[in-house]
Amino acid sequence: MGNREKAQEALAELKETVLDFIAQHQGVRHADIVKALGLESDFEGSQKNYLSWSILGLLVNEKKIHYKLQGKSKLYFKVQ
Repeated sequence: MGNREKAQEALAELKETVLDFIAQHQGVRHADIVKALGLESDFEGSQKNYLSWSILGLLVNEKKIHYKLQGKSKLYFKVQ
């Protein structure tokens, strides 16, 4: 298996794990997903959690999840 295939397989696994986590809750915040799944990340002490934001963006674009604003937070839900 080549590097691209390995990366795509890993990305698919991450997306499926995040989707499963969201499906288990009635609306979940980004921060809760990051903490529960251990996806904290940064670059040189800033630019926090871009990996998890990117995964959520992909899932929204694929119409597998949606979000609702609650105050300043977004709550993520699995599309039924």
